[in-house]
Amino acid sequence: MKISFQYPGYHEIDSVEVPDANLLGVYAPRAANENVEEEVMARGFERPHGAPRLRDAVKSTDRILILIDDGTRGTPISLLLHHVLRELWTIGVLDQQIVLLTAQGTHREMSEKEIRKKLGEFYGRFKVYQHYWLEDSNLHDFGRTSDGTLITANRLLREADFVIGLGSIVPHRIKGFSGGAKIVFPGISGREMQERNQWEAAQRPSETVMGVPENSMRLRIEEAARIVGLRYIVNTVSDRAGKIVGCFVGDPIQAHRAGCKLSEELNAVSLPQRADIVLIDSYPSDRDLWQSAKAFYSGTMAVRDGGTLIVVSPNPEGVADNHSNLLRIGYRPFPEIVRIVEAGEVDDIVGVSVLGDLAQIVDRCDCILVSPGVTQQNTERLDLRYAATAEEALELAFNRQGRSAKIAVLNHGGHVLPCIAEKENAA
Repeated sequence: MKISFQYPGYHEIDSVEVPDANLLGVYAPRAANENVEEEVMARGFERPHGAPRLRDAVKSTDRILILIDDGTRGTPISLLLHHVLRELWTIGVLDQQIVLLTAQGTHREMSEKEIRKKLGEFYGRFKVYQHYWLEDSNLHDFGRTSDGTLITANRLLREADFVIGLGSIVPHRIKGFSGGAKIVFPGISGREMQERNQWEAAQRPSETVMGVPENSMRLRIEEAARIVGLRYIVNTVSDRAGKIVGCFVGDPIQAHRAGCKLSEELNAVSLPQRADIVLIDSYPSDRDLWQSAKAFYSGTMAVRDGGTLIVVSPNPEGVADNHSNLLRIGYRPFPEIVRIVEAGEVDDIVGVSVLGDLAQIVDRCDCILVSPGVTQQNTERLDLRYAATAEEALELAFNRQGRSAKIAVLNHGGHVLPCIAEKENAA
């Protein structure tokens, strides 16, 4: 069976032939039934969760701060803004009362081209600021959470009367699902909250976090988001074709939980067993390895111990320019990573947390990366096996696992949430 990936222009990785006799199945998020996006959006604003309608929650004199996600996310921000602004304009809010802030967390600065694409027709109409997580002048100290975590976040929060977060909800390795309070933490937060959550999640298997909306990292960021003043969210859920099938508006916790239910319905896939070989793309998380690591996080939930996990992704920006310690440190067994963190030998715990995530996967299965954007030297620096093409990677996997190996193909690996049926039956 020919397996095609959503990477036109990358001939090395756009397809691979998988023998039918070996194929356990091809799994991908669902495409929803026909929906009219405009009706979905309108219904979301008319029926908010745990809060008044936006036009009734805001005062006409309020200074409004709108948080938007960055270019690594596919959220249709211009469409969301269309509906948000219509609510605000209805009650007389003026353009000069509205400020936008990009919530890129530890990601690189957005380019003007990326901002223009995000904002669409609204580009140039409002003041737009970018968040810089390591610049102290960019941050304000808001106190601490109940577990003692320091809450630093963008100073613009202090200047706003009403804060709205725009985003989308998909399964996520650190927070269970994206969306909700995540637009603030890590979106516009300082160092300690970033490091606390990333490192805590790195010490847990993917299965205990991904698709679990009320894990400890999520509960911590929700507490902190309340403290800094996040009042309202507008989150979408899309199917595998990118069509909006749900719009969840209102209270940052209640609206988010409702959205998580739909996201799980769309993105969860059930495998009859763990596969000997898992072949997964990272679409749409494919800008660099920092993003495409999501395919490793999902893939490890579908491959057996000792099996082979093949990740296919273009990664045009390489490994992770925003976290150079991934390559500077390189692969270490996970206990060694824990040791250097606890010894205070790491200057970027966020970066080393992802290194720890990858190390745990490499320690339990054979990992192959097929990526034109990552050199063989850098691939092997992370203890991943290198393959120039998907066909070559599959041959390497057969050589390791045998010709009768069972193969699971996972498409849309940046969002897919694998579940194992045999585990469910045993429970």
